[in-house]
Amino acid sequence: MKAHQRIIKVLGLGAALFFLLPLTGAKADILKIPGTGACEVLLRNVAKAFNARYPQNRVEVPPSIGTVGAMRLITSDQAVLVRVARPLTKEEKGQGLTYLPFARDMVIFAVGAKVPVREITITQLVEVYSGKIKNWGKLGGPHAPIRLLLRQPGDSSLRIIQKHLEAFRTIVFDRSGKIPYTDPDMLALLQKYNYAIGWLTFSALKGAKTPIYPLALDGIAPTPENARSKKYKLLEEYALVFKEDRLDDLAKKFIDFLFSQEGKTVIESFGAVPLSRK
Repeated sequence: MKAHQRIIKVLGLGAALFFLLPLTGAKADILKIPGTGACEVLLRNVAKAFNARYPQNRVEVPPSIGTVGAMRLITSDQAVLVRVARPLTKEEKGQGLTYLPFARDMVIFAVGAKVPVREITITQLVEVYSGKIKNWGKLGGPHAPIRLLLRQPGDSSLRIIQKHLEAFRTIVFDRSGKIPYTDPDMLALLQKYNYAIGWLTFSALKGAKTPIYPLALDGIAPTPENARSKKYKLLEEYALVFKEDRLDDLAKKFIDFLFSQEGKTVIESFGAVPLSRK
């Protein structure tokens, strides 16, 4: 009888622990910010600084699902906060969404480790991407074929390129070009192919493990100084998108950190320009 009572007691304690566990788990503050790959490296490092500052909380920046994927999640209330690299459309503005820009980054053309070219003209760039120039030798580099990397129509960085470089609005891209679908994928291919050229955001370069070199366009280098002065024109804006009534305490805390001096310092360390909170 006593043994039976002990078993019941143990089972009762186990049941009590079982019901307590979900409650304990619910107290763990975790915020995931899905979205574009354009600012993935940048925002992940802001989150890293935030997590170090507030170890009782955790902010995660998962791999890219693109701005389109981010908007799908936020409009269907499957996320509290998402990251995007383009302004809201008229339709999206009508869905009770807040668009909060936090940084401006450069869209750059970059080359692989064995390409010694550090400058290119817009005319040459168009000839490269249309397939008229296929060898680095014609651009002052080694006699080696150019490995062309581009992005899909609708890509946020491509939109910036087309906005400022008129020739890219009507260009017919060389069919030999390979299409990575996110900035991290582009970064991986630029590291893989030593004679490649592609475009991505400047802050994404910080994630490179092998040399990748940004190109000056028509003599203007993609530097933080030129980004701040807007002398370098290919600038992309990053923003968080959310519904005000769904923001929880952790999301608000992270937004405050993002616009704090500490958050701005992280953004600047990646060559991007932090923006003031609107």
